[in-house]
Amino acid sequence: MSTGSGHWRVDAASEPGILRLKLAGSLTPAQIAAFVEAHNRAIDEYGQRDYKVWVDLSEMEQLSPEASAILEKSKRYSNSRPNFRGSSVLVSKGSVALQHRHTSIRSGVMNTEVISDDVEVLKEHLRTVYRR
Repeated sequence: MSTGSGHWRVDAASEPGILRLKLAGSLTPAQIAAFVEAHNRAIDEYGQRDYKVWVDLSEMEQLSPEASAILEKSKRYSNSRPNFRGSSVLVSKGSVALQHRHTSIRSGVMNTEVISDDVEVLKEHLRTVYRR
């Protein structure tokens, strides 16, 4: 979805068992709320099947405090699912990585998540992580 200078994408179909997410640009709280709704719907479609999450934030700007709090809801939703197995998050800006880390800690996903600018590290984590 695209509006203004930010856009996002939720893709649950291109790679079985991997929910691929991309957020880019400067996203408003309304855009993040729409993203969270699409994110949660995609998770619901997994039913009881295991899934992992790949998040690309490499082109995203730091979120406002309000947008960050809304985004945290998506992580809480995923963390509440027994079939969620872990996540990898691609970042390119330290401020975005720090903000994402804080919301991951507060939402409970940090223990199964790696945040990095190294794609190979993230791929390996996603290949091996398996939250029980």
